[in-house]
Amino acid sequence: MRAGAYRTPVALEQPVHTAAADGSASLVYLFAGDDFAQIKPLRQSETLRSGRLEGIATHQLRLRYRDDLAGGWRVLCGPRAFRILSTTAADDRSREIICLAEEEGT
Repeated sequence: MRAGAYRTPVALEQPVHTAAADGSASLVYLFAGDDFAQIKPLRQSETLRSGRLEGIATHQLRLRYRDDLAGGWRVLCGPRAFRILSTTAADDRSREIICLAEEEGT
């Protein structure tokens, strides 16, 4: 992939699960850095399973490789937020990572 293909500035957020002494739990996202990505739409649809909407990959994101990026992370692009469903290295040389993501709030 050409370096010019990563033209969209994004912010990465890592999920952190916390548990309180009273047994309550919460999920917060911590800033994990800025990066540039290529964002490509895949499809626009939702599936209802067992009475709830199930996430479907709506976008493919390509970033320079980083080994800590995983499912559950969020990628922010201006007012848009994408929840990463899965990640994989594009090749054996670890130059870029491909993420299947679901756009949140649409």
